[in-house]
Amino acid sequence: MTRYARRTDANHAVIRDGLRAKGWQVLDLSGAGDGIPDLACSLAPGTPFFLELKDGDKLVSAQKLTKAQETWHSFAWGITAKVRSLDEAMEVLTWARNKL
Repeated sequence: MTRYARRTDANHAVIRDGLRAKGWQVLDLSGAGDGIPDLACSLAPGTPFFLELKDGDKLVSAQKLTKAQETWHSFAWGITAKVRSLDEAMEVLTWARNKL
């Protein structure tokens, strides 16, 4: 596994800052690497939800999860999602807050 993350996707700041502007607590984990998702969002105190950001403007093959990301997703399958836009992130987090 790689220890360090590569550069962030072009939509990273838009999604991170957009979620914060809408009142979500967001921790940017993009520098962690090793398959750890890009963002940790707080649904409620003590209830995290993780977002793996993919650039929706890239080819589908560039939006696939790496092996390390697949491992994380299988480990934390109920609290992790892959999103490509702020709208998708809001939809997933709103759903998760109502279900978890």
